[in-house]
Amino acid sequence: MTDVRLDRSSKPDETVLVAFDGDQWCISRGQSLTLGRSRTCDVHLPDDEHLSRRAGSLIVLNDCVLIRNDSHHKPLVVRPPAGEDRVVEPRAAITSLPFPIFNVVFAGRSGAAVTVRVDARSLTPNRDDEVVTRAPKTVTSPMSLTRSQRLVLAALCEPLLVKAGPQAVPATYAQMGRRLGRQPQYVRNVVKSLRESLSGHGIPGLTTDDLDIPHDDFRWALARWAVRTGVVGVAELCDLLPEPEEGDGDDA
Repeated sequence: MTDVRLDRSSKPDETVLVAFDGDQWCISRGQSLTLGRSRTCDVHLPDDEHLSRRAGSLIVLNDCVLIRNDSHHKPLVVRPPAGEDRVVEPRAAITSLPFPIFNVVFAGRSGAAVTVRVDARSLTPNRDDEVVTRAPKTVTSPMSLTRSQRLVLAALCEPLLVKAGPQAVPATYAQMGRRLGRQPQYVRNVVKSLRESLSGHGIPGLTTDDLDIPHDDFRWALARWAVRTGVVGVAELCDLLPEPEEGDGDDA
């Protein structure tokens, strides 16, 4: 096992920093780090039979990190600072793009999260940094959206943009209504008109013909489309009303 914990051959601006349980490892392009409860792994996870002996590995590529699930039975999760968890199935792999900082999360005994933090900012540019060009900005929406529609989309996507893990889910109609100062039925009507317009432009997951959509709840498909295409970003959240007081009930 290579002790990459002491590796200082690479320049600081070319290394990926991995932290767990008070220890830190520095790995550079072309190097890898193994994670698991086996003592032969570089990052020794807790002695918990719910964790795989060889749970995963991190491989540093030119501009990101490859996260590989080395377990035969247990999935792992790549958790960005904000947004949905990315599940990596056993024997599968995924890159860290576009996230410069992320956590690799394993499920331990009683569902306890075992988290390894990875800082790849030296390799992966922040996705919020825009390259200035003379060309027109790429059009990400197939149609022109009204201010009301954009506000509803911002309220819908807010948890996906600012929260992580299990809390990174589309807002409920009641939550959206409070952030907009509107009744939930108004929000439902705007979402309905958005869904009908976008499904006509070929956006998937927005009709009852899509078998993966439960009942008539199209919030996930709509929110994922808005976030992934950049139609809604953190900047749009500034137009929402202040956060409501804690303790208010939520309705889907």
